[in-house]
Amino acid sequence: MNQFLIIKIIFLLVLLGLALGQDIREKKIKNWVTFPAALAGIAINFWETGPGGVVFALQGWLVPVLSLLLLYRMNVMGAGDIKLFGAIGALLGLRFTAWSFAFSVFAGGIMAFIILLKERTLAARMKKMCGYLVFMASTGRIIPYSARGDSSAKFIFSAAIVPGAIIQLLITIFQLKGVTVSVGDFLGF
Repeated sequence: MNQFLIIKIIFLLVLLGLALGQDIREKKIKNWVTFPAALAGIAINFWETGPGGVVFALQGWLVPVLSLLLLYRMNVMGAGDIKLFGAIGALLGLRFTAWSFAFSVFAGGIMAFIILLKERTLAARMKKMCGYLVFMASTGRIIPYSARGDSSAKFIFSAAIVPGAIIQLLITIFQLKGVTVSVGDFLGF
């Protein structure tokens, strides 16, 4: 493992810890957490590989931010979560972030399922979601899933982003050591 990857891993772990802590305390991830990490990602990648590193970092930041704006518009993901994925992308690139996102969605789905079971609202929430999806499919309109400020349909998604990014980090480290790891290995398939 090279020194640049070690520095990126340290920044990633600090970023995840700060973001989760702030999200738990304030129900938001503020720019002072995500933007310095994104700038650090750009600087570290430039230092590592020159102008190509800047392109790598900017692509890793910009693609997740633009791609996830639809989820923000639908009010199913907060802006801080999107900026967190952008900062992760600036540090470790688009591929790493895409897999982190996939693992985060999986972890978030498990968490949401457990919360809804515990609150005994799973059936009602599934009915609402089906109605929402049918409405959007039949009208072609994208509308928010819930009203802004309605916290009943939300949970702290950074609690899912942290394990999602850590799973991808572990896969990356194992692959660098020559160990073949598949997604199914981590998910128990």
